[in-house]
Amino acid sequence: VNDVAPSSLTYSTNPAIYTRGTAITNNTPSSSGGAVVSYSVSPALPAGLSLSTSTGVISGTPTAVTASALYTVTATNTGGSTMVDVDITVNQAAPILEIVAHTTATYSGSTTSIMVDLIGTPNQTYAMEYSTDLTNWFSTGAPVSTGPTGSFTVTITAAGDQTAAWNTAMFFRATE
Repeated sequence: VNDVAPSSLTYSTNPAIYTRGTAITNNTPSSSGGAVVSYSVSPALPAGLSLSTSTGVISGTPTAVTASALYTVTATNTGGSTMVDVDITVNQAAPILEIVAHTTATYSGSTTSIMVDLIGTPNQTYAMEYSTDLTNWFSTGAPVSTGPTGSFTVTITAAGDQTAAWNTAMFFRATE
């Protein structure tokens, strides 16, 4: 007498979008038909993630950014098997910045300047942008490397008198 083969394998999160360096919520399978005895996956899951061969749960903390890809999980018992493709993406964590200090924007007769001291992730390079209205974003110039302390200063200079806008509101965003 053979077992009834498992069927209709699904995962609680599919597609699954994770963040590098952040532990995932266990991604749990479910299926119909006979009881599953073992699970396998092909190709190997992204670095830091693992599949329990006995429960089928995908767990862990992803350690590398990975483009969207399909991972075929197979659930098997003595009666047969069923498969499902799990779409997994691992994104880069959003950079975290803290403004430590800033000067008052000053107009020199042709340009406006302001210096902003920030702290970010140590030994990271950031491409910085600023805005006064969260709609129009402008580059602060060449990318900035933070060094071992994570501290860095951005000097922003623009033609014309920007003092009123810059002294009222200034927002920053960064990409790694």
